[in-house]
Amino acid sequence: MTLFIHLQIKPIAQIQFRNEWVEMMKTEFPEALIFEADSHSEPFVISQGVSFLKEAEKVVLCLDSNQNEKLGSCAPLIEKVFRNKAIAPFILIQGENAMFEKMAKMMKKEVFKCESVEESLVQIRNFLNH
Repeated sequence: MTLFIHLQIKPIAQIQFRNEWVEMMKTEFPEALIFEADSHSEPFVISQGVSFLKEAEKVVLCLDSNQNEKLGSCAPLIEKVFRNKAIAPFILIQGENAMFEKMAKMMKKEVFKCESVEESLVQIRNFLNH
C-alpha cells in the first residue's frame, strides 16, 4: 500500500478542510491511502495514522506548515515516519518549520521544498516509480 500523509502544522484558525495538494493526489494516485491530520488533531486520529504506517510499503509525507508553529499532536506520527526502518519516505514541506527541519536533520532524512503542486507531483511520481 502507498500511504500519503498530509499534516497541517498551523494555528487552528488557518487549518484548511479542502487542500489543493490533497485533491491533486487523490486524482493522480487513486489507489493510495491519504491520511490527513493537523497539529490540533485528537491523539486517536494520530494513532490511526501510525497504524496505517505499519501497513505501508511506500510513504509520502507532506507537511504544510508555518515557521514557528509547534508540531503538536503530529509529533509522534512524524517521529514514527522518521524512525521506520522498513520504509524510506519521500518528505515534502510547504512553508518552513524549524522543529520539523531539525528532527529531519537529526534523523538524516532529506526534505524537499514544495514549490508548487505540479512540481511535487513530478517528484512523487519519480519516487513511486523507483
